[in-house]
Amino acid sequence: MIISICLLILVYTMLGKDVKPLLDKLKNINWRLYWFKVMRPIKKYSKKVGRIACTPLLKLWFVLDDPKTTTWEKAMIYAAIIYTVSPMSIIPAYLYRFLGILDEGAAILYVINKVQDKMTPAIELRVKFTLD
Repeated sequence: MIISICLLILVYTMLGKDVKPLLDKLKNINWRLYWFKVMRPIKKYSKKVGRIACTPLLKLWFVLDDPKTTTWEKAMIYAAIIYTVSPMSIIPAYLYRFLGILDEGAAILYVINKVQDKMTPAIELRVKFTLD
C-alpha cells in the first residue's frame, strides 16, 4: 500500500495535483523499515546497469535517510527508486528499447530536481564510497 501511495504522490505532483490527502496517510510511517526494503533491489539493479546509471539512485537513497527530508520528498524519492528498480513500467523497455528507459529516467530526474538542495557534499562522498 505504501508503494501505491508513493507512486500516486509522484504522479500527482508531476501533474500538478494536490497530494495533501495522500501525504496524510504517510504521517506515521517508519521510513527506515521501507528504506531497507529498497536496498536489495538497488544492489541488484546496480550490478545490472553499472556505476553511472546507479549514481542518481544512490544519491536519492541517501537523501531519503536524511532527517531533514520531508515526508513529501521521502514519498517522491521512494516512488522514483521503486519505479526504476521494479520490473513494472509504463513504457516497457523490452518492447521499446530507448523509450522504455526514458520513463524511469524522467521520474528520477524530476525527483532529483525537486530535492537538489538536499544533495550535500557528504552525500556525494557516501555515494562514491558505496560505489567503490
